[in-house]
Amino acid sequence: MIEITEESRQGWHVVALRGRADALACDQLQARLCTALEGNKQVAVDLSAVDYISSCGLRAMLHAAREAQGRKVRFAICSPSAPVKKVFDISRMHEILEIHGELPC
Repeated sequence: MIEITEESRQGWHVVALRGRADALACDQLQARLCTALEGNKQVAVDLSAVDYISSCGLRAMLHAAREAQGRKVRFAICSPSAPVKKVFDISRMHEILEIHGELPC
């Protein structure tokens, strides 16, 4: 299960996730991220409270990043938790996504 909250901070629209970014949450996550891109110049995804991310969660992030690129919106991942950072390192997501250690990006 995943909880998704949104707020604005220092020029960023921050989408904060809590829980598991897995196959059960994938469609909801992807839809919320794409909706967040509408009308915002900068979108950050706070992953500090995510304890698990699956390949489906990664796909949602990549899809949103591609959408952001097409809309000329800056899209960044911020504060990945230790388990998420490990998955990102293994999958070399830092080569594809803008990833920062802290919020706001």
